[in-house]
Amino acid sequence: MRRRGKGRAWLTIAIGVTIVWVLWLTWHNGAKLFSSGDKGGAIELVEQFYQDEQAGDYGSAWELFHPLMQKHYGKSEYIQKRAHVTMQDFGAQTFEYTLGPPKLLSGWKMSSDSAEFQNVYEIVVTQKFHSAYGNFELIQSCYVANESGAWKLLWSFQNDV
Repeated sequence: MRRRGKGRAWLTIAIGVTIVWVLWLTWHNGAKLFSSGDKGGAIELVEQFYQDEQAGDYGSAWELFHPLMQKHYGKSEYIQKRAHVTMQDFGAQTFEYTLGPPKLLSGWKMSSDSAEFQNVYEIVVTQKFHSAYGNFELIQSCYVANESGAWKLLWSFQNDV
């Protein structure tokens, strides 16, 4: 004769494990959906910006700027100056970079006379240059704000540095 108790025990364990797994997936994915912001999108934007700059595609990098940054730097001016600084002034053909963890800020301003942004991510970028003048690092905070449903990059022009 077969005992039915052992089969039911395994079935109960399997159902219990399945319920725990479903609850964990629901919590894990729900936390992503209802988080205070999309820091992943902000990180991806900064990654794309520096990948474009690394490749010397300053025009595509400029397109990722927030409209306030595009107003601050005209496209052709930015392309010309950025290439000049990187290749001629620094004597470097390219660079490596690392991104720090995103930090959510509220009440941030690009400059003293600009509008205040809410829910902006600050991501510290370290660029490593190997140049004719030796190796050096440039560390700069980048700020990422959501503009009309798209993440856009900003730099700080505050005088308090």
